[in-house]
Amino acid sequence: PVNDLSSGIYSHRLGDLWLVGGASNAGAGILRGFFSEQEIVELSEQMNIDQPSGLDFYPLRHEGERFPVNDPQMQPRLKPRPASDVLFLQGLLESLSRIEKKGYEKLQQLGAPAPKQILSCGGGAKNSQWRDIRSRMLGVAVTQADHTEACYGSALLARQGNAFEAGIKS
Repeated sequence: PVNDLSSGIYSHRLGDLWLVGGASNAGAGILRGFFSEQEIVELSEQMNIDQPSGLDFYPLRHEGERFPVNDPQMQPRLKPRPASDVLFLQGLLESLSRIEKKGYEKLQQLGAPAPKQILSCGGGAKNSQWRDIRSRMLGVAVTQADHTEACYGSALLARQGNAFEAGIKS
C-alpha cells in the first residue's frame, strides 16, 4: 500500500493486492467543456499522433490540483489555443497523458512498482488515439479494459468487502 493523503494518494486492498491511485483534478471531463462526444471522435480521427502538438497545457476545470502535485492555488493552463481544433484536442490529450505519467512517477517515488500495463476504463478508454498517446508517453501498453465503466472497480471492491464481512460474521 502507498498512502499519502496530503498528495491525493490512496490505496485499496483487493485480495492479496493493493490498488494504488491518485486523485487529480485534471481529467477527461475538461474535454466536454470544449467538444461534444461526436466532435471528440471526429477530431481524434484526424490527429497525426506521430507529430506531437508541442502544446503544454494543464487542463483543470478550476483552480487547484491534488495529484501528482498538491497545489491548491494551481491555475488551469489552456493557452495558447491553436486555431485548429484537432491540434487543440491533441494538445489536451497529450497534456493529460503527461500528468498521468507524472502521477505514476510520484507513486514510484513513494514505493509503488512501475506499471507493466494499463487497463483503461471510462469514456476515454474508447479513444484509440488517446490510448496510443498514453502508451507512447508511459512506455507501457495501454489497452481498453473488458469492463469500461469507471464504477466497475468500485463494485469489485464492494463485493470483496461484503464477502470479507460475511466471513467474519460466520
